[in-house]
Amino acid sequence: MKFNKTAAVSLAVIIATFILSIVLRAVPVSRIWNSYSVAYVEKSLSEETVLSYFERYSIDSVISLGGQRVPFVSDFTPVLPQRDSSYLSDRLSYFFDLSDTYCLYYIPKRNDSACVKALEEIVHDTNTPCGIDGKQQYPWLVPMIVLAVFAMFLFLSRNRKVFALSSASIVVLSFSQVFYPVAAAAILYMLSCYLASRIWGRRKAFSVLKKSIYVTLPLVVSVLSIMFLSIQSAVLVLLCCASSICSLILLDTWEKFIDSKSTFKFVRIFGAPQMPLMHHATAKHTLFCLVPLFILLVIFLLSSRISTRTETEISIPVPVHSSQINDGEKILPGLNDFYKWFWKAKSYPYRNLNESSAAAEVEEGETVTVPRYEMEDDRIVESEVLLMTYDDRFREEVNKEIENLEYDAVEKLMKKQGSDVTVVYRNGGESRGQTDGLGLILILVCLFVPMFLLLIYVLKSGRKSR
Repeated sequence: MKFNKTAAVSLAVIIATFILSIVLRAVPVSRIWNSYSVAYVEKSLSEETVLSYFERYSIDSVISLGGQRVPFVSDFTPVLPQRDSSYLSDRLSYFFDLSDTYCLYYIPKRNDSACVKALEEIVHDTNTPCGIDGKQQYPWLVPMIVLAVFAMFLFLSRNRKVFALSSASIVVLSFSQVFYPVAAAAILYMLSCYLASRIWGRRKAFSVLKKSIYVTLPLVVSVLSIMFLSIQSAVLVLLCCASSICSLILLDTWEKFIDSKSTFKFVRIFGAPQMPLMHHATAKHTLFCLVPLFILLVIFLLSSRISTRTETEISIPVPVHSSQINDGEKILPGLNDFYKWFWKAKSYPYRNLNESSAAAEVEEGETVTVPRYEMEDDRIVESEVLLMTYDDRFREEVNKEIENLEYDAVEKLMKKQGSDVTVVYRNGGESRGQTDGLGLILILVCLFVPMFLLLIYVLKSGRKSR
C-alpha cells in the first residue's frame, strides 16, 4: 500500500497529539490556599538566600516577610496609635510556623513545579530542611469512568472501528488532563462519536452530521467546556478533534485500499438521511450517559467538601470555616481585619480623640463626617458633609487598593481567600474544602446536554405518533 500525503500528515497529527498529551499532562494539586502554595524553609537560611534560589527558577510574585510594607499611609497622620496599629504586627504571623522554626513563603500556583526544583536545590546545596504544602494527587477514578463509558459505547456500537478511532484521542486527553470537567466533556464527545458512527460510509453522511443537533450539540459543548479551563486544555482538545478527523481519514484510506484489492464491492443501500441517529435504542444509551455524569458531579462535590491534608508536619497558618475553630487556637488577622484597619487609618484624621468611640470596634454603617460652614443670608450656617461609610462600597474600594499595591502584599493572599475565612494554625495543613465554581458550572452544563437531547427526541417522537 502506498501512503499518500494526506495519510502521512494525518498520522503525524495523531502522533503529535499523543506526545503533547503526555508532555502537557496536568494533575490536580491539593493546596491549602487558593491560588498559592506555601513553601517553608528553616530560619537558619536567610530570606535573601531563599529568594535568590527562587529567582534562578524564574519564580516571581513571592509573598515573603521582607517584602511587606505599610499598605496605606495617611498624608495627615502617617503614624497611628498603637491600639490601631496592632494589625500590622499581627499579620507578620503569616510568615512563621507556630514553633517559630520555619519561615513561610507564599508561591503563586503557576510556579509549583519550579518551586519544588528550587527547594530540592536548597536541600542539596545547604542541607536546610524545607518543603512545600502542595501535593499532587492523581484521581484515578476520574479517567477510569471515562474509560468505562468508552468500553460501553464500544460494546454497543455497530461500527466499532469508527467509534474507537474517533474517540481514542479524547480518552487519552482524560488521562492527560485529570479534571472532572474534562471527564464530563469527554463523555459528551464520545456520545457524539457514537451517534455519528452509525452512518459511516453512507451517502450524504457529512451533510446529515452538519444538520444533526444530536451530534453537533454534545460535540460543541464538550469542546468549549474543555477550552474554558485553560489555554493548555484548549490547545489539546483542538488537537484531539484534529486527531479524530485524521484517524477517520486513515480508516477511509485503508478501506478504499481494501476495496481496490477486492473483486466485489459492497454498496450500502440506505443513505445517511434514511438512518436516524436518535432512535429508541440510542435514546436509551444517551440516557445511560447521565449515570457517569451524575457520578462525576457527586464525586466532584464530595472532594471539594473534604478537608485537604498535606504531608506537612509543622503547624502553619491555614484558612478554615469559622465553625471549625477550636477553643484556645490562635487566630490570625484576615481580610475583614484589614478592612477595619484601613478604615481606622483613613478615618483617623477626622476622628474626635476626646470621644470614647475613637478606640471602639468598627461597626457596619459607621460614617465619617466633617462640618462645613457656608454663608446664607448674611449668616454663617454649619452643615455636615459625609466623607465615607463603612459598607460594601468601602470594602470594594479597599479591594481595588489591594490590587493596585506595587509589591507582593500578604493582603493579596487574604483577598484571594475571601472575607468569610478565618486563619488559624493547624498541624498537617488541614483546611476547608472549596468548590471550583467554573468546574461545577461546566459539569452541570454537560449533565444538561443529554437531558436536552432526550427532550428533543421525545417531542419529535410525539409529533410523529400523532
